[in-house]
Amino acid sequence: MERIGKYKILSLIGRGGMGTVYEALDPVLQRTVALKTMPADAGDSTEVRARFAREAQAAGGLRHRNIVTVYDVGEERGQPYIAMEYVAGTDLEKVIQERRPLALEWKIDVLRQVCEGLAHAHRSGIVHRDIKPANVRVSVEGEVRIVDFGIALFQSSGMGRTGHVGTPHYMAPEQVAGRPVDSRSDIFSVGAVAYELLAYRKPFEADSLSGVMSRIADPGVAPDPTALPGADYPGLPGVVLKAMAKDPAQRYQSLDQMRDGLAALVRAAAPRLLAREREAGPRPPAAEEVARLASDVERARAEGRLQQALRLCGRLRELDPVRGGRLAAEIESEIREREAEQIAALALGYAADGELELASKITARLQSLVPDSARHRELKTYLEEEAARRTADALIATAQEHLVLGNLQEALAAADEALSLNPSHEVAREIRQRAAQVIATRERSRDAALDPPAPLPPLPEGDPVSVEASALLEAARRLLRERAPQEALPLLERAAQIESGHAGLQRILGLTRREARKAEVDRLVGAALDHFVRNEYADARRVVEAALALSPKDRKAGELRSVLGKI
Repeated sequence: MERIGKYKILSLIGRGGMGTVYEALDPVLQRTVALKTMPADAGDSTEVRARFAREAQAAGGLRHRNIVTVYDVGEERGQPYIAMEYVAGTDLEKVIQERRPLALEWKIDVLRQVCEGLAHAHRSGIVHRDIKPANVRVSVEGEVRIVDFGIALFQSSGMGRTGHVGTPHYMAPEQVAGRPVDSRSDIFSVGAVAYELLAYRKPFEADSLSGVMSRIADPGVAPDPTALPGADYPGLPGVVLKAMAKDPAQRYQSLDQMRDGLAALVRAAAPRLLAREREAGPRPPAAEEVARLASDVERARAEGRLQQALRLCGRLRELDPVRGGRLAAEIESEIREREAEQIAALALGYAADGELELASKITARLQSLVPDSARHRELKTYLEEEAARRTADALIATAQEHLVLGNLQEALAAADEALSLNPSHEVAREIRQRAAQVIATRERSRDAALDPPAPLPPLPEGDPVSVEASALLEAARRLLRERAPQEALPLLERAAQIESGHAGLQRILGLTRREARKAEVDRLVGAALDHFVRNEYADARRVVEAALALSPKDRKAGELRSVLGKI
């Protein structure tokens, strides 16, 4: 076989039950790819084709440095194929089989990257369901790529939520039992992979696969914590075993939490490891370069130049993957925290303007960026309290209107609802006390409510001469009273065409155009925010630019563009 589609086959990488993978060349881009084809004996198997398509769909929809990138999908003579990123390196299965004497720091950094990549998939609504050492590729530079999303579960669909899918040694108890799975099932699998990588033995061993599955399902059987290294990182066994808790509620609830647990171990161990380095005596020239780069990283970090510090970490990782990876993880965490503060400020700005719904959407984005952070909890509590206060105020305003109109029962209902949100609201209490007085004026208020709408005051410039223009103007002014400038605008434009020289018409037309433009800008900013909170950054940028094209000085659009520019 020389070609599949446009791709020139260079060599065989591997062959398994779910397909064959070749190293191939894209002749157009002159790029090496990993080309995966469906098993030759699959034929017209609907199940295998569905799994193959699901892998392309799942991985193809994800963009993250720790998830393999899908470039292309096609079919050659009835045989589907997927062209994806070629990762020169190895996988954790080979590392474990060969029991390579790797630094513990390297292993922790690999696990950190697995957590970050899979956390991104979870935030995108995808559960992998087959995390195992063979599906974690590590490049020669120490960069992780998660592969094989062939049995991934799309959480927004009902597809494949139950059943025995996965690889037995790494399956969560709920998978073994055929119960519904979610992202926490992947967290168990990551814990099992971590255990095997650190201990070079599987967490649950037995004479048969059924025995393995029985031990996984048994709540009384736990992995041996003494097999895990803990001298330099005393909390490491605890992190791994928490991920592997038999009860999903007792595990980490997100891989961001597990990543943060690993990062905390690294930070705590850093002083001890640095002291050990100093005691080791003079360093070779390469170590001097590592020290210089590390110093440059810390200087840029201290001065707030975090993106530059992160780029320097890339060079540092070439010489010292462990130290470079550790610093990169810490700086990436700081970048996330800085972005979180910017997003929190944006949310507070919208809240101050009364846009609580938009502020809540932005706060949801903050939760995905820094899950379970104190900043997110504070902001969420503030927005909930502010929403309750404003809702209570709006209810009181409604109650007062009902009192004026004599709608006593409606007024009392609104006041009661306001008091349920804010029991100390004095005005609400006053409304209840005045109810008896309002009963006496109900009939008079009801008659007043039935009166025809008050006439519009004449324009200072005088009314239009044309009867049609005058009618259009009156209809438009009533719409403007109802805060509907976009509906009023075409009426005013027609009236202005009929009587083009009327100064009053032109004045109101100009004001209405500004109001309609503002309403459209607000609509576009709202749409951009919807894209933003769904991580659809390209669409968010496109829509916010459309808003700024209409109103270049719009503060909300400008702030959102600034935040998007930093992502």
